[in-house]
Amino acid sequence: MQKIELEMQNEDLCRTQEKLRSTSELYCHLYEQAPVGYISMDATGVIIHSNLTASSLLAVSPQTLLGQPFTRFILEDDQDIFYFLRRRLFDGDTSFSSVLRMRREGADPFWAMLEAKVTQKHFAPGVVLLVLNDINERTVAATKLRTSEERFRGAFENSSVGMIMADMHGTWIKVNQALCEMLGYTEPQLLTMGYVGLTHPDDLTASIEHAQSLYRGELSHYRIEKRYLHRDGHAVWTVLSATLLRDASGRAQQYVGMVEDISSRKLALRALELSHEKLRKLVAHQEHTKEQERIRIAREMHDELGSVLSGVKAQISVALFQDQQNGAALQSRLTDACTLLDTAADTVRKVITELRPSVLDQLGIWAALEWHAAEVASRAGLVCQVCIDAETALLEDIDPERSTALFRILQEALTNVLRHANATQVNIRIHHEQGSITLEVEDDGKGIDMDILSTSSSWGLTGMAERARYFGGDIRFIPLEHGTLVRLRLPLQVGI
Repeated sequence: MQKIELEMQNEDLCRTQEKLRSTSELYCHLYEQAPVGYISMDATGVIIHSNLTASSLLAVSPQTLLGQPFTRFILEDDQDIFYFLRRRLFDGDTSFSSVLRMRREGADPFWAMLEAKVTQKHFAPGVVLLVLNDINERTVAATKLRTSEERFRGAFENSSVGMIMADMHGTWIKVNQALCEMLGYTEPQLLTMGYVGLTHPDDLTASIEHAQSLYRGELSHYRIEKRYLHRDGHAVWTVLSATLLRDASGRAQQYVGMVEDISSRKLALRALELSHEKLRKLVAHQEHTKEQERIRIAREMHDELGSVLSGVKAQISVALFQDQQNGAALQSRLTDACTLLDTAADTVRKVITELRPSVLDQLGIWAALEWHAAEVASRAGLVCQVCIDAETALLEDIDPERSTALFRILQEALTNVLRHANATQVNIRIHHEQGSITLEVEDDGKGIDMDILSTSSSWGLTGMAERARYFGGDIRFIPLEHGTLVRLRLPLQVGI
């Protein structure tokens, strides 16, 4: 019986020994293959044991590590940190951790997280257990991120234009000094008011719509002109460029806005627009004055010179008739004088017509356009067709100024065709749509040189454009495959 008990105890002992051996092997395997380096250091700082990971981190074989002072593998500039912490450890601290730069045989130093503690349970007195973790990639990335953030912060703070940083709810979380100076507020005041309180009421709706599109991810950036309100109440014209910032996972975090003050540019542009408007009014006034002077001269020529010529011819005709009645021989000089007077009268009528066609005042604009086209066609040998839309021909609410503008623009267009196009046919089309008259003059000539439109010598074309622009219209010169198309749009009322 006792023998059986001994055999059973022996079997239990074998099983326990086997478990212990397996546990020991597992521990050794875990120790050697651990993802961090394990190093045991005696009281003098000499390495007495290490695992494979530690030797791999230091690029030294486990056998070479043994007996080496641990400080050999610490960069000189960081050794003082290690000595100080180690002294604290032996003065009573149970453990410490620190970030140090470690040497690596045949390679660049690397950043490591070092954890240490003194243990007397499993090792001799004064033995220090070190845990070495390679954090080089993390540290380098953090350094780069910190450098990038410092650069961004420096650019943000020192930028000559206003800078805004806002969260995804549109709340301003930081502004720079340039924006404070631009709007006359301190940074805390700007952060409290936010963009809603600072935006000009007329620009608020568009500003909110753009901001919300950015928050919803519909836009990654936008650029708009808007007005902010200065502390003293005046509007500050700006260009706001807003860009969405995302984290590494692509999730929207915040947005950065860049605010450029363009008030001076806006004022200059407004002054230029006012100057152009005054110039257009001056040109229109000059054209109106010129047209009235033409009417006056034409009327005086008709009334005064025409009457004189008619009177002189009448006197000569009476003299010739009396000589014929008295049986006297007719004087050839008087006959020649009558012929010259007829020629002079025709010349006067042509001059009067050039100054102000009577058909324009007597029969209206549509008849005047058809008459002028027929005159040009007969004089130059062109085929000139005029097509006036039936609905347009019934319009009677065209004021004299617009009638004159239509006539003079067609007159200048046909003059250009005669002088430059070498055309054989001209088609004139007139129709009415959406409150505007559209006049098209198309020829089959050699086409227009588009470069001439930007030269200072194209006064005729510039005059046509200014006449149209004065009434809120526009004119386009379109090159065709064979010829040129001039298209005029002339509103019948201001603002249409």
